[in-house]
Amino acid sequence: KMAADSAATAAPAASSPAAAARAEGAGEDSDTSVVDIPRGAPIQVVDNDGLLVEDKLQAILTDEALCDKKVVLVSVAGAFRKGKSFFLDFLLRYLKHTDVPENDASDWLGPGTEALTGFSWRGGKERETTGIWMWSQPFYRTLPNGDEVAVLLMDTQGTFDNETSMKGNCTVFALSTLLSSVQVYNVMQAVQEDDLQHLHLFTEYSLQAYEGGHAQGVPPFQKLTFLVRDWSHRDSHDWGAEGGRAYLQSVLAQKPDQHPELRQVREHIHRCFEKIECHLMPHPGFGATEDPSFDGRTSMLRAEFLPVLKAAVEDILAPENLVVKKVNEEELTGTSLLCYFKSYTAIYAASDLPEPKTVVNATAEANNAAAKAEAFKQYTRTMERQCSTKRMLSDDQFEKAHQAAVEAAMAAFNKTKKMGSKELTGRFKDTLTSEIQDSHKFFMQNNRLKNMLGAFKTPIVLTLAMVVGVVAGWFSNRLWLASVASLWYNFALVALTCFLMWIINVAQECRWDVLNTAVTAIDSVSERVWDQIKAQSAAQALLASAAKAKVE
Repeated sequence: KMAADSAATAAPAASSPAAAARAEGAGEDSDTSVVDIPRGAPIQVVDNDGLLVEDKLQAILTDEALCDKKVVLVSVAGAFRKGKSFFLDFLLRYLKHTDVPENDASDWLGPGTEALTGFSWRGGKERETTGIWMWSQPFYRTLPNGDEVAVLLMDTQGTFDNETSMKGNCTVFALSTLLSSVQVYNVMQAVQEDDLQHLHLFTEYSLQAYEGGHAQGVPPFQKLTFLVRDWSHRDSHDWGAEGGRAYLQSVLAQKPDQHPELRQVREHIHRCFEKIECHLMPHPGFGATEDPSFDGRTSMLRAEFLPVLKAAVEDILAPENLVVKKVNEEELTGTSLLCYFKSYTAIYAASDLPEPKTVVNATAEANNAAAKAEAFKQYTRTMERQCSTKRMLSDDQFEKAHQAAVEAAMAAFNKTKKMGSKELTGRFKDTLTSEIQDSHKFFMQNNRLKNMLGAFKTPIVLTLAMVVGVVAGWFSNRLWLASVASLWYNFALVALTCFLMWIINVAQECRWDVLNTAVTAIDSVSERVWDQIKAQSAAQALLASAAKAKVE
């Protein structure tokens, strides 16, 4: 039985649909009242905004006869105004006809005078279907293994109309892909590269909501059928499934000299679906496309169209070709399918997924770049917090702080939902590592500036140089050596200039590259002078000690 509070169930489901399915299946009894829906009618289960119409969907999927049955969900998706609902109604006509044992299964198209009814469809340029619709009546079939399953039909809003955003298009197609066991992808005239690019984008967006726990190497989705409408190239590939199989093989072939982007699209599609098929359909005839009075009756369709249509419908819905909906190898019932509907729609309604764009690679790069920037910010915040004390950290303490900051940054990067291939994510991760290494040098330099003795070697040397220059210049003047005095005063002035550069550089935390380079040179010279002074001092001390020992 389903939980009464949809808001309470949607939140945990969004993080793990499978867990939600198990939890709800084991939940306590709740309000079992459902809305009344017409039997055998199209029902909108996801509205135009991508929100679940939960009461109506629950009325369908928790029906006593369906709730514990394994489900086969057939969905048709594709661009708007391309005949998706028209084809879906022929699937519906076939299921209705074969649902009556007394009917001749081969005569399901009818005499040709019946109007095509079921899901709403019409000719013209304006969109008809919005959101996602499901036929309220399931059809029960027996699979070759003896299992009785419930077949459900689902119609989706067409993509790329002039009223829906790219995110709306992606959401509808993604939900259709996630929830169906047989996805019919309706395309016109040929499977073109933009069709594959869109499929790549939509399935990538679907994976953002998928649990990601599917076994390595096992595709997350089940069956994809390309339905190519108005196919006119019979000289190369004939109408039907056989011609479609050969044609699809050539379209999805991966060639050694293929552009990497094209090869990536094909690899992605093959990884996403367990089985991919194709049917090539002829043009239905001008009676269907140009006659305003056309109502779907088969007598107005082109004669060559009917046998190919019949074969395609029978092939998709043949018992041996029906595919039970599975998630992570778990076959779903009506009850568990409802849980997944609630979970997936909640994820897309949460608005925390990356915004899709028309070009999938641009979307993936922007998404990975944002994840990298946030992870680098995490590193700098952690290091600033660790190095904020006035006391210098020892090298061991500093490296421990650095490693902790790196782990925090990498954890932030890895947990962010990212689109695109593993190679793309790897490139951004390498860039993040490089930026962290550069920043590591900066933080190490700042930390070492806290060493009072080490930090003041340069100013001490420069101060001594200024004092020596001024004193030597004064004595030179007293001895009437004006040119020599001028040299000493200039020496003191150079020391003062270097001292001021050092002060400014410390105040700016070594962030000015040109000044930082100059001061680095000054530090290097000062270090050598300091070492010479120490060496001379040590030598004098040693000579003094030796002289004293000799006297004694």
